[in-house]
Amino acid sequence: MTRLKSRTLLRRVVFALAFVTLAGLTFAAAVLLIALQALKPDPDEWRTTVHIGPWQPELSLPGLIRWAAHPLAAPLLDGRVLHTRVGDWQLQRRGAQLQALCAPCRMQLAPLGPAPLQLSRALVLAQHEGAGRFAGTLSLAEGAHRVDIAFSAQLQRGGAEARLSMPVTPIATLVAVFGRDLPEVSSVQVQGTLAFVATARWPEGTWQAKPALQDFSVSGLGTERLLDAQLPPACRTSAGDGMPLKGWLPRAVVAAEDARFFEHPGYEIDQLLAAGQHNQRDGAPLRGASTLTQQLAKLTITGDDRSAVRKLRELLYAVEMEHTLGKARILQMYLALAPWGDGVCGAERAAQVYLGKSAAKVGPVSAAWLVSLLRNPDAQLRHYSQSRDIDRERVRQIVAGMRPMNSAQRKLANEQIQEWLP
Repeated sequence: MTRLKSRTLLRRVVFALAFVTLAGLTFAAAVLLIALQALKPDPDEWRTTVHIGPWQPELSLPGLIRWAAHPLAAPLLDGRVLHTRVGDWQLQRRGAQLQALCAPCRMQLAPLGPAPLQLSRALVLAQHEGAGRFAGTLSLAEGAHRVDIAFSAQLQRGGAEARLSMPVTPIATLVAVFGRDLPEVSSVQVQGTLAFVATARWPEGTWQAKPALQDFSVSGLGTERLLDAQLPPACRTSAGDGMPLKGWLPRAVVAAEDARFFEHPGYEIDQLLAAGQHNQRDGAPLRGASTLTQQLAKLTITGDDRSAVRKLRELLYAVEMEHTLGKARILQMYLALAPWGDGVCGAERAAQVYLGKSAAKVGPVSAAWLVSLLRNPDAQLRHYSQSRDIDRERVRQIVAGMRPMNSAQRKLANEQIQEWLP
């Protein structure tokens, strides 16, 4: 009789546990369904896809952000780790403030190539101020060096608008934080300061920035050795290593590749920003912003891989080259080293191979055509071989930018473009 009572009690306990478990699961499922329904985006609302077991529903991103900022969400977020493509973020709630730490972390800058910047530490402090408005700071650090960026953002149905600002910061600090993988990080010496304000909008990814750059200079990279550097064997000609700066070819190169070459300090920050904005658009053809000095740095030192580190190295070397080499030597070396397709190196050899004459004897139209090949020499030469014609509009654009050229010379060149062939 006692054994029968024990079995009956056990069955009741198991049944009760099963009922409580089922009820809990049912309640959790109901809460989840209600939450998913509440977070279902309207047709014009900013949305994202989340992974919940086998389901991948689209949810309102503004709704998710508001939920994460609500005090009731604090126990669910505190101590959690958020796994993202840039790194793992350790989350902590401190009252109304959310702290997210990523160490190490990566920064993906699509306009600068697929290779991300490696960062030792990124810390975000954000606070919801109500009505969908957030404010906080982003701190990026490498050892004792730290860059602080303040931000404020307004959350809307269709996305978010943000304003970012960085106070006056030594450029040496920026190089230490963003250039940890630079081979020259221990030897380069950088002077000057940078500050900026910027606005951005998501999900479009559009942005505008207004930088304030002061007294930017670089030393310690050893570019003075290029003053007496010999050309690689493939670029040498019977005329020697020196490419004369007289004649039409140097003028055509400046007109086509860097119209403000004699005015800028090795870089053009407005062109860099414009190229960055252009290149972030999906499907947009890549737009370059490298000056002739930066192109020379790429030809002689940094190589041409698409990465943020390479672009930073290119900029630092270009700034130093402007002081150690000067404009004349930079232009001379670029003309002597520029790749002209089909294994042809340098303007002198290109003139001899494609025009059958010395570079010094090339006329304005011939010079403009020869320089028009530089954007994509192999493709341009293949097009000419197949069509027996040239890109006359591009040649005309280069001639229009060539300086100095008097009106009679320009008129004659424009007349020759109509029928000219190499």
